[in-house]
Amino acid sequence: MEKAVKLLSRGLFAAIAAAALVVGYFYIVLPCEISVDGAAQPTGGFAEASIRVNGENCGYYVGSIRIKNVDTVQRERLWLVPCGEPFGIRLHTDGVLVISVTGGSPAENCGLKQGDIIKYVNGISVMSNSAICSALQMKPSCSELIIERGDRELRLECVPRCEDGVYKIGAWVRDSAAGIGTMTFYDPQSGAFGGLGHPVSDVTTGGAVPLFRGDITEAEIFDVIKGEQGSAGELCGALHAETVTGELTANTAVGVFGVSSSALSERQAIPMAFRQEAQCGAATILTTIDGSKPREYDIEIERINMYDITGSKAMVVRITDEELLEASGGIVRGMSGSPIIQNGKLIGAVTHVLINDPTRGYAVFCESMLDAMQENSAAA
Repeated sequence: MEKAVKLLSRGLFAAIAAAALVVGYFYIVLPCEISVDGAAQPTGGFAEASIRVNGENCGYYVGSIRIKNVDTVQRERLWLVPCGEPFGIRLHTDGVLVISVTGGSPAENCGLKQGDIIKYVNGISVMSNSAICSALQMKPSCSELIIERGDRELRLECVPRCEDGVYKIGAWVRDSAAGIGTMTFYDPQSGAFGGLGHPVSDVTTGGAVPLFRGDITEAEIFDVIKGEQGSAGELCGALHAETVTGELTANTAVGVFGVSSSALSERQAIPMAFRQEAQCGAATILTTIDGSKPREYDIEIERINMYDITGSKAMVVRITDEELLEASGGIVRGMSGSPIIQNGKLIGAVTHVLINDPTRGYAVFCESMLDAMQENSAAA
């Protein structure tokens, strides 16, 4: 009898501990604030945690257990045009990005590192490799570099080395980038647009390319390299440099943003969904795998990733459309930015493919992209 009581007590303790862990997990990861449309009451939730209203109080519930309170913020629900068209990206860096440093070079000796951004050389603002070279010749005995490393600004003293009559520091740099992505949305009222769902990153450093100025152009897809397990596929296309359709103003963790003077899609505007309105289940994406006109394909939203609720991996999605699977194997490079539509609302955009399973990938919420777009617009 005593042994049975002990076993029962241990089981009860384990159940209470498990419940506490579940409650603690949700309490930590659930956002403290959600957006609502005017006087509309919040609906939906995140994964297993639903949002309910009790009088004027709003909170998260798992079953009948109230996990935490949540604040509601009234926000205008924009009507946006979901795109899915391919577009060309051309940008020039804000400063010059260091992509590698030669061993034993003056650059290495002074502490310059891959991923640093050189802003000034000997007091001169530099935006290109040639500008750095010219500035170095002015003070070859000891040049001053002002760089950005993460959120810090650093001053380095470097002694250039003369090679073939030209003073150099032994660093490889990049001052521009170009590529093709998929447009997510276009605001017909303001002309603002958003695409990619993740930043334009340098292929060598992996870091976001610091934007000084840039533009977008028309683009066309002419082939698809099919994705396979362990190998990401790719959309093959060309950007049309002569047909500039908009100006890039921001390169952020959840997409690129800018303004266009002309409509970027022939589709009609639909309402934007707030994060908590996304549901696990059937949805569609708009994407282009041939030419320049997008088509709609079936997908499944499998999971809401609460640890990255405002980032570029907020949802896990799976391609279920047989035609798209046959053509591309699933999600491939170049599809980033393909808009996701569920229940007549713009939910978000595809951002990454899972290399080990190209039928599945990550996605960002449209609301997160709008947050970044409006934040950078206000800063500008």
